Amino acid sequence: MGYGYGGSYSDYSYGNSGSKNCDCDTFFKHISRGEDVKVFLKGGGCVEGEFVDVRGNIVNLAKADCHSHCKKVRIIAICCDDITAVEV
Repeated sequence: MGYGYGGSYSDYSYGNSGSKNCDCDTFFKHISRGEDVKVFLKGGGCVEGEFVDVRGNIVNLAKADCHSHCKKVRIIAICCDDITAVEV
C-alpha cells in the first residue's frame, strides 16, 4: 500500500477489509502542491492534473484532463469518496 509518493500509487482497496476510512488527507498525504497526479475513479475513469489542495472531502486539481468525457479544464474538484487510487 503506497501513498502516491515516488511514482507509486495509493490503492486503499487492499487490506482494508472493505472499511471506508480513507479520506482526501490519506490519499494525498505525501503529495506536494503542483505535483502531477492521476486520480483513478470508482467508475473506472481517471483524471490527470496538478495537485492544488484538499478542502474537507474535496481535492482540487489544476489543468485537469478527464481523458474521455471532458476537455481540459482549469480547476476540477473531485469528491474523495469517488477515488479508488492516486498515482504520482
